Amino acid sequence: PSRPVLGARSVPLVAHMALPPIFDEALERIFNNWTTLALAVDQAWGGPHSRDKRYLLQEEVVQYLIAGSKKRRPLSHDNRDDVEALAVMMYTRLDELFNCETDDGSDEEVAHLCLRLINTCRAGDLSFAQEFLQKAPTAPADLSKSQGQTKMEYATEEDALLDKMRGMTIDDAIGEGGSSEGSDDELGEGAALPPPLCTAPLAPVHEGAETAGAEEAPELASKGRGSKVPEEPVIDEDGFETVVKGRRKR
Repeated sequence: PSRPVLGARSVPLVAHMALPPIFDEALERIFNNWTTLALAVDQAWGGPHSRDKRYLLQEEVVQYLIAGSKKRRPLSHDNRDDVEALAVMMYTRLDELFNCETDDGSDEEVAHLCLRLINTCRAGDLSFAQEFLQKAPTAPADLSKSQGQTKMEYATEEDALLDKMRGMTIDDAIGEGGSSEGSDDELGEGAALPPPLCTAPLAPVHEGAETAGAEEAPELASKGRGSKVPEEPVIDEDGFETVVKGRRKR
């Protein structure tokens, strides 16, 4: 039979086999009472199509059972390897469809019930199916008393560290690594402050400025206001000194 399509529940696959209708009814009851699967559907672990995925898993199990019943040595609930093989198949599909794992051993219990149901029905013995329908409730127990456990697994330790660092803030990093040295909290009252970052003079000092200033100081003093520099006498061709008359201020 072809693989079922999500979104629409197909006709039960047992219609293609010489199995009584009670087989499909009992198998439906088995999956309805599987608490792990009921939680996955109720809490939408498989997304918006979780209910369709639940029926997909059930029909895949039916295909597995039908194929196993046609082998030279049909699958048996009394064979430990057959039970474990079906349990592994359901465990894998639960992980793929709902991203969940069954650590309570319920997958092996369901596998044993499914194999026993098809073995007895194929042999014409309906007593097991009838007894199961009488004892098993039509719906699972109160799901509010059952809780799933979220578990994050990483491929390497580096991946786990990177994921942890993504959610950290600067304060978290300081809190784990200790406070930085020289923080304001560590400075008590009256503690000496560190020196300023820049100690250079405000105006540049050019090389030679001090020497030039020292040399020009006497000359500037001699040329101050009110001072007069004496003129040298002028000698004419005959050797006489020429007297220059000055002007009087009015």
